[in-house]
Amino acid sequence: MRNAHGFTLIEIVVVLAIIGFIVAMGAMATRAIVVSQKRSVTLSRMSGVDSALVQFVIVQKRMPCPADGTQVAGSGSAGVEGAHDATGCTTNQANGVVPWTTLGISEADATDGWDRRLTFRIDPTLAATSAMDMSYCDPAGTGDVYGSPPPRCNPNCASGALASCTTPLKFLNTKGLKVQNVAGTLVSMDPNPAPPNSPTGAAYVLISPGESGGGAFLGSGQISASTVVDGGEEQKNYAALPVSLPPGYYVDDGFMDGPNHFDDILSRPSVLAVINKASLGPRSHP
Repeated sequence: MRNAHGFTLIEIVVVLAIIGFIVAMGAMATRAIVVSQKRSVTLSRMSGVDSALVQFVIVQKRMPCPADGTQVAGSGSAGVEGAHDATGCTTNQANGVVPWTTLGISEADATDGWDRRLTFRIDPTLAATSAMDMSYCDPAGTGDVYGSPPPRCNPNCASGALASCTTPLKFLNTKGLKVQNVAGTLVSMDPNPAPPNSPTGAAYVLISPGESGGGAFLGSGQISASTVVDGGEEQKNYAALPVSLPPGYYVDDGFMDGPNHFDDILSRPSVLAVINKASLGPRSHP
C-alpha cells in the first residue's frame, strides 16, 4: 500500500496566488462598476439641477447666486442663495454650492454620487435684474445694450425703429464664464471672442470632483479631501475659491487616468442655451 500524502508547499502557494488574482480582479471589476454607477447618479442629478435652474430663470429672469457651502445641513441658511442686488451677486462666490433651498429641490438632489455638494459658479452679472431676459433683443436690431448697470435688452425695441433694438451679439458679449481643458484649449466657451465669432460663455458651471473628491463640500460644511494628488488645473475647480472670471477659467477635460488624473464632472451650458430653454430668447418685433 502507498503512503497517503497532502499538498506540497509549492502547490499551496500556487493555489493561493490564483485565488488572490481572482479576488483582485473581482475587486477591480466591482470598483469599476461602483464608480460607473456613481458617475451616472452624478450626471442624473446635474441634469435635475440644470432643469431647476431653467425653471428659476423662467420665473425670475435672472440666475440665482451660489449658496454658502460651509453651512451645516439642516441649518436655516443652508442651500439659500447668496447676497445679491439689482446688479448681480454681491459676494465673490467663495465656498459656492447649488442653492437647493432657493431652487425648491432637496439637498440630496444637489449632491453628486459620492454625496458631496455640487460646486456652483455663475457670472455674477447674470444674477442682475432681468439679466437673462433677451425678449427685447432683436436679431435685426442695430442698437446697443440698454441701461448700465446692468446692461440689458431695450424694452423700447420696435420693428419701425431697429436702432432701438439691442442685438443679441452685443447683449451676450463678455457675459458668462470661460471653460477650457487642461491643455489650455477653450472648450466651446468663450465669452469674449474675436469678431465675427459669437460669444459662448457658460451661464454657470456645476462641478463634481468625481471619484477623487477633492475640493467639494460635504453636508457637514467641511471640505472633502482628495484621494489623489490633484493637479493645478483640477484645483481651479475647488469650491473654496472665489468665482473665476476672465482671464480666469474653469476646467473640463472629461475622465483621465494615470499621472495626469482628472475626473471632475461638469455641466456648463452657454448663456444663450439657458435663455432659450427659459423661452426668453431674442425675437423679431412687429
